[in-house]
Amino acid sequence: MNRSGLTTRIIPAHILTASYRILGEVKVTNTGLQGLLTDNTSSYIIVTEASLARVRNPNSLIKEMEAVRVLKDHIHSAGLKRRQDVGPKGLKRAGYERFHRFDVQITNAVYEYNGILEWFGPFDFSSLISGGNWDFLPLYETSVRSIEHPDLYVTAPAMLLNRRHIATFQHELRKDVE
Repeated sequence: MNRSGLTTRIIPAHILTASYRILGEVKVTNTGLQGLLTDNTSSYIIVTEASLARVRNPNSLIKEMEAVRVLKDHIHSAGLKRRQDVGPKGLKRAGYERFHRFDVQITNAVYEYNGILEWFGPFDFSSLISGGNWDFLPLYETSVRSIEHPDLYVTAPAMLLNRRHIATFQHELRKDVE
């Protein structure tokens, strides 16, 4: 994909892999971090002004780097400070105009997530897990805790969760639906 004519911006990101917590900045286009992570022309992202800590000791910085390349397949989640940094609104599905908000609890081998999923049309778990060409699921008002190292607790207004790592998924329609 030729990116020379695209407008870019720098956004802060909080990335979790199985072993590391990476805080830094990522350059994105108008498709936000979702577009960058979904772009199949590259298998990695570049995080600049990166601070690296181990999941087992999340408050102890082990290294600061000008730039680090992170393989997309190994990203469990990416927390964002603003909803608009995710990219275009929600997981739009053909034929559906109205979205529903669900409280979700999700686990994978390393983390437990709580947040809000915005889903267009009737909920369809098969589509959520295997539909579309996107690997990262947008969640809002999210918290994440490491299962083995509970000192690692992160909250974010928006988070992209790698659906390829999901082990369990529970959802409930929110009562405050508009």
